[in-house]
Parts: sequence; C-alpha cells; structure tokens
Amino acid sequence: MKKTTIAILFLCILAFIASAIINLKGTQDAHMLSLLSADESIQYPYLIHMLSGGSSAFETIKNFIAYQHYFYGYPFYLLSAASILPVRIISGIDFAEQVQTNLFLLRQLVSVLPMLLSIVLLVYLQTGFQNTFKSALLFLILITIPAVTRYTVWFWHPDALALLGIVASIYFLNKDNFRFEKSFTYAAIACGLAAGTKVIGAFFFLAVLVYLVLAIRQKSLPVRKIIKKGALFLLVFFLVFLLTNPLLLIPQTRTQILKIQAQQNYFVHEGWTEEDVYQTGLSAWLPYLQEWYANGFILLFFLISVIYGILRGKHRLTNGLLLAWLVPYSIYLIFFVAVKPFHYPLPVMVPLFSAALNFFPDFQKGEHHSSHTPLLLLLCGLVVFILGSNGISSAKVYQEYFEKEDLLLACNSEPENAADGSSVSVQDDTWYRLEEFDSSGEPYRHSFFVVQGPLQVSATEEKGSQVWACRSKEWAYFSASRLAESFKKSHPAFAVFGPDGQEIK
Repeated sequence: MKKTTIAILFLCILAFIASAIINLKGTQDAHMLSLLSADESIQYPYLIHMLSGGSSAFETIKNFIAYQHYFYGYPFYLLSAASILPVRIISGIDFAEQVQTNLFLLRQLVSVLPMLLSIVLLVYLQTGFQNTFKSALLFLILITIPAVTRYTVWFWHPDALALLGIVASIYFLNKDNFRFEKSFTYAAIACGLAAGTKVIGAFFFLAVLVYLVLAIRQKSLPVRKIIKKGALFLLVFFLVFLLTNPLLLIPQTRTQILKIQAQQNYFVHEGWTEEDVYQTGLSAWLPYLQEWYANGFILLFFLISVIYGILRGKHRLTNGLLLAWLVPYSIYLIFFVAVKPFHYPLPVMVPLFSAALNFFPDFQKGEHHSSHTPLLLLLCGLVVFILGSNGISSAKVYQEYFEKEDLLLACNSEPENAADGSSVSVQDDTWYRLEEFDSSGEPYRHSFFVVQGPLQVSATEEKGSQVWACRSKEWAYFSASRLAESFKKSHPAFAVFGPDGQEIK
C-alpha cells in the first residue's frame, strides 16, 4: 500500500504541474482575462469585492460575507478568498491588479486540487491501493478524461468542490460500514458541504436511503435506531448547508438568492435562447458525452462494471453507493437539463469512470486467472483503447489552451478593414493573416493565407477579404493555421483551406 501511495502521489504532482504550466497563461491583465476566459472574468470582480475591505470593521465583514454572486454557494467563494488572501496581505489594496497570480492560485487550489483529491479517493475506493499498477492505471484513466483535462485549465469553478463533497460522502459511508459512528456524521457533513457549494449535493438522497436500507437488512442496529441515525444525517446535512450559506438566514438576501437560483434553473431547463439546439433526452446528450467523455458503448461498459462491482466485486458497498448517486443525478441531467456545458456531467462521469477496472483482478501473489485469459485480453484491449482515446483528446485540449495566449498576441484582435464594402490599402511591409470568404454559393468557403503588404482588400458580410496585422511571418502562419483548424471544427459544412493551400477535412 505504501508503494501505491507514493506512486499515486507522484502522478498527482505531475498532473498538478502540468495544469500549472497552462494556468499561468492567459491572465497578464484583466483585459486579457476578459478576452480569453468569460466565466472567470465575470466571477473575479465579486471575489475582489469580498476582500476589498471597508471604511469600518462592520463594512469589511459585510463585504466578505455578502459576496453577491449567488449563482454558487458561499463555500466556493470562501475557499477562493482564502486562496488569494496571501496576495491581499502582501500587495495591500492593489492586490486586484495581480491578476495572473490570483487566477493561478484560484485555478490550482479551487479547481485542480479538489479534482485531484476526488480522483485519488475514487481510486482508493475502487482498488484499496492493493495493487500499484491497477491503481496507477485507474488514476491515469480518470485524469485523462477530456472534460477533466479541460476543467483543470483556465476554469475556476465550484464543480470539483461539489464532486469532492460527494466522493467524500461515499468514502465516509464506506468507512463507517453500517456502524453509524463518527464516519457516518462526517459523511453528512461532506454531503452538506457539497450541497452548500452547488445544489447537486441534494441528489445524494438515494445513496443515503440505500445505505440505511442495507443497514436494516444486515441488522447492524435495531430498525428504530437506524431510522434515528438517518434523521440525524438529514439534520447535520441541513445544519451544514445553512451554516456554510449564512445569508439564507437573512430574509431579504434569501429572497434574492432564491430568485437568482430560480432564474438559473429556468435557463438550465429551457436554454439561454429560443433556438432548437436546446433539447433534453439521451439522444440530445450523447454527442456531447462522446466529445468530452466517451461514446455510448464505453459508457454502457462502465455502467455494467459498476453493477458487476455490486454483485461480485471486492468493493460492493462503494459501487452500490456510486450507483445510487449516479441514477438520480443522471436522470436530472438527461431529462431536465437543456444546456450542455462540458462540466455539468463531471459529478456523474468521473465516479462512473472509476468503475473502469472492476472486472480486473488485483493479481495478488498466489492468485491464478488463467481460465479468464481470453476475457482479460479483451478487457485489456478495451482499457488500452479508452486510455489511448482519452490521451489523444486530452492532448488536443492541452495544446489548444497552451497556445491560446500566443494565438491572441500573434496578430491584432481587430482587422485592418471592416466588412462594410470599403476598400483599404495596406502599404507597409507588415506580415498579415488574410481571410478570404465567400458565402454566396455552395459550399461556403473560408480560406486563410499569410501575406505581406502592400496590398488592397475589401469585404462585405457575404464575401471578400480581411487582413489582420501580425508580429512576424512566423506568427502570421501560426495564427492562420490554428484558426483554420478551429474554424473547420466550428463550421464543419464549410470548405476551409489552411495557409498551406490544403483543404482541412
């Protein structure tokens, strides 16, 4: 177990450093942050206001508690404030200008670290750290989920904190093992923190109910005592939820919070606009799940693995609690959530992926599995495919965000000529990224070139050419090639040509 712990810790450090390399980028100042990360730039001013102090002790405390951005629970902003408090102390009132340092700390400590802790706990729950190779392999499968990679770069959000609360609840219930001692109370606290951070923690109700029913079947305590323990869990859950969101105790603020949550709930169910793209149901979700997690067949395999873990695995309680968590929240996502950001399914998918190796034995000394060799070979091939697919997709995400800041700075953000039909002469020797487009015929065409002045360009909304001044020929080519690939991805029906003259397929 010690060897496995060291191996997992080493992998965690590597993953933390890999995220840190990118999370140092894209935040040279507040303007760059607003261009490259919309969500973070919206949340950042609210956090700064929390730590801005006031003309009196009362005002300082009021600003710290009344965080105003009531889309998320107070624990998210409290931990965020604690993460950048050293910067506030060292830099004083000018701490808000330390955008790069602040966002780096927020991304690493509020998003990356809780995600890593969640993954480590899931690996431990599924393997017990009994086999180093199996534990390390499962860690790699989870950390390379494309959505996890995306979450750990340029994404300061509360989802990992909520996930950690859910996983910790499962961990403590598993540790309690129907004794209803301290670990049972800790599970209630963790569940309350999850709900206090993001209301998804409330979907843990079925897991608690399953745990109580199993306890009754095992007769670990008299039925009446078990029911009392269940009521105690609920009481502790609500107390933690309220204590971590004290503004709910103030009628005026509670009304404001509930109003914002109701509005958010409406948009989540109905979509942000009236477009038909906002649909519910499994068929509507599958393309997004395939892009960020896995295809339907792999997800079905994981679900079967969870069920196998319940029926025949060594960690039956863990998998039973996982399934009891997955079912209600999955139903809510699939049938009641119309918008589909990549991170919404994270609290379901990361625990689901943790069952990837449930069919594999631990290969302890003295154990023989020759009779299952064909099945094991098939499973090994499937795991290699999953890990390879995850790795390729995550590498693309990593590269995209590693280059985003350079891409922003490679060329001017505004073109030299507007798409208003006017003709503009570019007389100097500057290198440009030229985009030539034509939407007057079928198929629509969009071509990217690298050119040097002097030249004359003009464009309308339908067709023409626009140019952007770049830092050099090399930067112009870098910008044109990357934007061509990105444009093709977002406009698959277009005929798109890169700066090398080749059509992008």
